[in-house]
Amino acid sequence: MAKKFYTILVLPDAGSRIRRFHIAKPLLSTLAVSAGLIFVAFLFLVYQTVSHTGHMLELRQLRTISSEQANLLQKFERLENQMGRLREFDVRLRTAAGLEAQGTESPLVGVGGADTLSSRALMVAALAHQTSPTGSSTKISVDNLGSELDRLSREMNDRNKSFQGLLGALEAKRSLLASTPTIWPVKGWMTAGFGHRRSPFTGQRQMHEGVDISNSAGTPIIAPADGIVTYTGPLGAFGNAISVNHGNKISTFYAHLQQQKVTQGQRVRRGDVIGLVGATGRATGPHLHYEIQVNDVPVDPTKYVIDPETVKFLGNGESGD
Repeated sequence: MAKKFYTILVLPDAGSRIRRFHIAKPLLSTLAVSAGLIFVAFLFLVYQTVSHTGHMLELRQLRTISSEQANLLQKFERLENQMGRLREFDVRLRTAAGLEAQGTESPLVGVGGADTLSSRALMVAALAHQTSPTGSSTKISVDNLGSELDRLSREMNDRNKSFQGLLGALEAKRSLLASTPTIWPVKGWMTAGFGHRRSPFTGQRQMHEGVDISNSAGTPIIAPADGIVTYTGPLGAFGNAISVNHGNKISTFYAHLQQQKVTQGQRVRRGDVIGLVGATGRATGPHLHYEIQVNDVPVDPTKYVIDPETVKFLGNGESGD
């Protein structure tokens, strides 16, 4: 009868007794199968661990990409809102400056369709991507974002050109305003207005081509607008006189000065002192004879002045020429 067990001899050292262990064949087979199963289970566990780690890394990367896309879309939405405010600001500035609305802008600017296919739609697509296993929404969102950024870039170029044109127009208007005599050159009392009056010297009715503003001798006279001094010196019955060319066919004239504070050819700015009130020439007392001329034709200075309270009107017509 065949033996149903295996004998294992163990010799600890040369002087020790040999120890014998008997292991039944079925038990040894069971142990071998169990060891094989354990090894296979270990390999499967290692595979699952590595696979799970890879999936976790991929999921982490996807979450990072999704978060970056969401931040990018939020930034794009803020940029789109800022561009909307710039559109409105452009219209308001043009309206205030008396200019027509920009008519040569790209048809994409301000069109409702473009606004619909912008940040809100892309944000929805990004959120859909976070729950989509295929990742197809990501490609659509990226494509749409690229086209929207191109559109926004074109609009920025158009808006930049619009603002440059607006700046040039406002600069021209500012230059025109700065060279328009809109303030009185001196404070005081208007003793003679523009138009026909009775001369205090001859008693006859004659044309008075300016206004007379009375004040104490030595009162500073300021330039009512930017310009270039074209004449300074004595001028017959006008006494010491100054003439300033403001451009745009507008000039101003000042007479009966006690003293001039500028020289011919000098550029002056609004508010610069150009002379002092006096009574030189033919005058009954210290005052300033002030004229505004357009195309060399005298006009009423009160039509240009925006600070009428600076000069009080007396109108007795007795102050001078």
